[in-house]
Amino acid sequence: ALTLGADAHGVVLREPLGVVAVITPWNWPLTLLMRALAPALAAGNVCVVKPASLTPAVTVEALALLAADTDLPRGVLTCVLGPGGLIGNALVAHSGVAMVAFTGESGTGIGVMRQAAQDLRKVSLELGGKSPNIVFADARLDKALDGALNAIFTTTGQICTAGSRLLVEAPIYQEFVD
Repeated sequence: ALTLGADAHGVVLREPLGVVAVITPWNWPLTLLMRALAPALAAGNVCVVKPASLTPAVTVEALALLAADTDLPRGVLTCVLGPGGLIGNALVAHSGVAMVAFTGESGTGIGVMRQAAQDLRKVSLELGGKSPNIVFADARLDKALDGALNAIFTTTGQICTAGSRLLVEAPIYQEFVD
């Protein structure tokens, strides 16, 4: 219970939703998987994980080890493999799935949200974005340039936080570009 005022109290209930479909991309496979999977399991949900088809096999092996842990009830964590257009769509459309946690491309995320909205299912979306880098006139240009290059080319630019926009203060613009 939370005290909201002299005569007001609020109650926050943390209740499991049921089955959560966790759909993850190929890049940063374990990090992005655990960011969605851990809270879903901690809240008492059953999770069905669908990694991207190009995900390294070590991700599936890590899931198998976790699913085999004796502290995790049997069947609480499962993994399904296959193409997103077939398996991912089937998970999102399945009436037994209460929530979809999707990390991936924005267009696909829109489709996930649209499908889940038909049954008012919850969604958590981590989609591609346009992350800006800002370089001010008082910056150390060598460090700022290294940082900007790293921001856009980490994981060959295929990461949701890729620094795909570069804003440079006018007084140093030409020097920085050169």
